[in-house]
Amino acid sequence: MRHGKNKKLIILVLFFSVFYLPISTCCSAEDATTITSDTLEYNQETFTYIAKDNVKIKKVDISIGADEIIYNEKTSEVTATGSFIYNDKDVSIIATKAELNLDARTGIIYDAEILFKNDNYHISGGTIEKKGDKHYSSPEAAFTTCDGPVPAWCFRGKDIDVVIGEHLKARNVTFRIKNIPVLYTPYFRAPIQTERKTGFLTFLIGQSESRGFNLNIPFYWAIAENRDLTVNMDYYTKRGLGKGIEYRYIEPFDAKGRWWFYHLRDRELKKDFYEIRMRHEHRPSEKINGFLNINYINEKDYYREFTDNIEVRTNRFLESNGEVSVSFDNSRAYLLSQYWIDLKEKNLPVPQKLPETGFILNPTNVGSILFSSAATLSNFWREEGIYGQRLDIYPKIFHAFGNDIIIAQTLGLRETVYSLQRYNEGNILRRESLGYNIKANTRLIKRYRLFTHLLEPSLSYTFVAISGNDLPLFDSTELFKKKSLVEVSLLNRITNRYGRELLVIRASQGFDSYHGDRAFQPFKVEVGIKKPISLRLETDYDVHKGKVESINSDLSVNIFNAIILASQRYNREEDIAFYNAGIGINPYKPLFLETRIWYDAKEKEAKDITMNLKYIRQCWGFNILFNKRPDDFNIGIMIELKGITKNIRI
Repeated sequence: MRHGKNKKLIILVLFFSVFYLPISTCCSAEDATTITSDTLEYNQETFTYIAKDNVKIKKVDISIGADEIIYNEKTSEVTATGSFIYNDKDVSIIATKAELNLDARTGIIYDAEILFKNDNYHISGGTIEKKGDKHYSSPEAAFTTCDGPVPAWCFRGKDIDVVIGEHLKARNVTFRIKNIPVLYTPYFRAPIQTERKTGFLTFLIGQSESRGFNLNIPFYWAIAENRDLTVNMDYYTKRGLGKGIEYRYIEPFDAKGRWWFYHLRDRELKKDFYEIRMRHEHRPSEKINGFLNINYINEKDYYREFTDNIEVRTNRFLESNGEVSVSFDNSRAYLLSQYWIDLKEKNLPVPQKLPETGFILNPTNVGSILFSSAATLSNFWREEGIYGQRLDIYPKIFHAFGNDIIIAQTLGLRETVYSLQRYNEGNILRRESLGYNIKANTRLIKRYRLFTHLLEPSLSYTFVAISGNDLPLFDSTELFKKKSLVEVSLLNRITNRYGRELLVIRASQGFDSYHGDRAFQPFKVEVGIKKPISLRLETDYDVHKGKVESINSDLSVNIFNAIILASQRYNREEDIAFYNAGIGINPYKPLFLETRIWYDAKEKEAKDITMNLKYIRQCWGFNILFNKRPDDFNIGIMIELKGITKNIRI
């Protein structure tokens, strides 16, 4: 027996296998075990090392430290006592005592705290069994993702089972805040150190004047690597229980989709609400492409009753469409269907395009000119009002010449034929049109030390002659009107030394002789600024009335830790006037506050006020959502526990 005292020794198991145990199997260099300690003893009969004081063992990717370790080099079994520390690539363990097999990576750990490094999971228990490289279990333990001796939150339960890369499961679980139990569940499961695993997502608690107290608990199911599903349960104390399923998938040959089905039986209104959303895209090759997009609600007031998003709630139309197209070298053929739901009550049904087939010839060189064409055959249908079929053929030629001054010309002939039902002027109608446009423009450039100024004046003339009947309005094809329009425009651009745009201003004025004594078109100004602020402005000024007809603007400013947003929409003809304003503040890293207001200037009333307060800490966070509108007030709270409430999609 060899003794070493008051001196740190480094002894390799490989060395002892060769020189002291010649009959034993030698270990490879990769399997070598290194032991360091202040005191080390070796027993040849039992093949056992006894190391004391500042003991460290290193074997492959495992490192162990303790006050005293007994190590059997034959079986790779370790008994460690006092300040036990274990580390590998996945976990770190602190305990008072451990009995492990380093080859099988199994054993028992006492008074242990295990840290799973990737997700910062902490599991602590009196007795934890290591069942394999990535498998742990305990009759009773606590788990959290918070650091510190008294975590901000934790779950404590029985029959704990953890598999790294798969799951954490437990029974009879209590959720605790600062070790005070506040909730109980008989069963718990969460993904651990994995991107996509089955489990509960972030839940939402809310209160609404019209819907009452509501609770949303989504459950995520990772079906396969390319498919997943979320089940949503929405409970409203005043309205009822909503059930929703969202299914997502990605398939070979660039096929992917997302399907959503939702139902709620409204106790107060005594009717059923259904919502269906389906999106499927399939692009098997560069030549063949297709998609299907379905959006359906059975009651027009569904979004008004159950959606707090102002953009969704104020939508006028809900569109469903689908298309299959085949691309050729310089052309494309397609089959398209469109179905619209008008969300405004008591309106004439919208004409549905069921279906339309078309052929598009992209611009093709024919000598010095470019030739293009489009031909469509559409079937329009609706329960009330005019419907029928339309054939539209529109070939065009394009020619341009010049260097300093570029002259571009476009000539198009258009033939449109209708076969209509419920139309008083006859079933077969036709319209012939001729369109010609000529435009001259040039570019003047002045370079300065810090920026470049580009000035682009242009002069154009557009002539459209139409013969035939006045036609019902189906889509933009019928908006092709006769005109004799001269337009002058001036475009200013400011770019920095790298060619990036800083400022764009375009002013234009048109004169259409077909409009008689109202020949002058609105004077248009368009402004775009990117730095130091972001601004987009469009305005039309009616020179005959001396009034602004429309203003659309969007402003964004970053000031220190705040983002300020403002926008305006005004249209005199359509009687629209509203403002949007918002601010986002991030005073310090964990806290973010955002608020928005949508104000209807016509009715002089705030139509929507929202505020979002987000607070994120090391292992937890919450969102508080406020929404106020004229007929309702809603508050919601989303609580996130890091590592538990995951929201991962494919």
